[in-house]
Amino acid sequence: MSPILAMMSLDDAMMMLPGLIIGLSLHEFAHAWSASLLGDDFSRRQGRVSLNPFRHLSILGTLALFLLGFGWGKPVGVNLYNFKHPKRDYLITSLAGPLANVIVMIFCFSLMQLTRHDYIFGHSAQPYMLKVHELVIATAIINAILAVINLLPIPPLDGSKIWPCLIPNLKPAFGGKGMWIFIIGIIFLMQSGTLTPVFKFVVETTYSRIPPSDSTMCQWIYQSGRAAYDEQEYEEAVAYFNYALSINPRHIRSLQYRAVSRIGLGDMTGALEDIERVIELSKASPEHLALCNQHIALRKDVLASIDQSTSQPASQPASQPATQPASRPSGP
Repeated sequence: MSPILAMMSLDDAMMMLPGLIIGLSLHEFAHAWSASLLGDDFSRRQGRVSLNPFRHLSILGTLALFLLGFGWGKPVGVNLYNFKHPKRDYLITSLAGPLANVIVMIFCFSLMQLTRHDYIFGHSAQPYMLKVHELVIATAIINAILAVINLLPIPPLDGSKIWPCLIPNLKPAFGGKGMWIFIIGIIFLMQSGTLTPVFKFVVETTYSRIPPSDSTMCQWIYQSGRAAYDEQEYEEAVAYFNYALSINPRHIRSLQYRAVSRIGLGDMTGALEDIERVIELSKASPEHLALCNQHIALRKDVLASIDQSTSQPASQPASQPATQPASRPSGP
């Protein structure tokens, strides 16, 4: 039986749903498959040695997921009398479910290394690849939760069967009518927030090891550049914007603020190159038309500054560069 927490918005829940279906299906399949390999064909005869999600999802457990924030799949039946080594084989069968979720999580981390570089797939495909990356992250998190929560020694969770096989004098829990008492108890623990620290630890630990997408990295670096720009640390700001643009050369905001930071440093030629690029990219994006018009006006000021600098007599020193940009760009 596989519980899962769903205290999230509808959008988050829909993002988690594919990972939940994969996690539940593989979790229960692993129980059934391992039992079958060890000599108990009871689950195979019930059709549970299958990757078909409908073989494993419980109607009541699925409804509880959306109504209570807690759900479960159909438990896999096991007949210990079919095992050659009942205690050992029951332990392996019980561990197979959480182990399957760990394997899914490891696979997701490997897949993230491919999906994280969303910009290399092209401008048009980048938003879709970013969504795939987010789905993979959600799948990893949901399977981490499934793996850890099932190790708790509370019936009907797998931990109630695993730990008695490892600790002497403890009896494994089996199915029965009394299981509903424990299910109600788990629901109470979750609704009361008692298990929240467990979920929080799992989510934070998993998320801290997730490689961020290039989109996320670019945004973080851009924000750091903005902070430096606001403090008039223009050299530092340019360095941040250079880094952001090395990840995504089409990041309009980084180009925009690198241009005005270069103006602050007196680098009018470099600023003009960035302004031309901003205008070019903005024309292709209707939502950036206002930005395009703003930089057309800024280009006139920069060209005038360049003309004034080049037209001064050689004996007369050029005027000092402005200590801050001629105009502050608008927008976030």
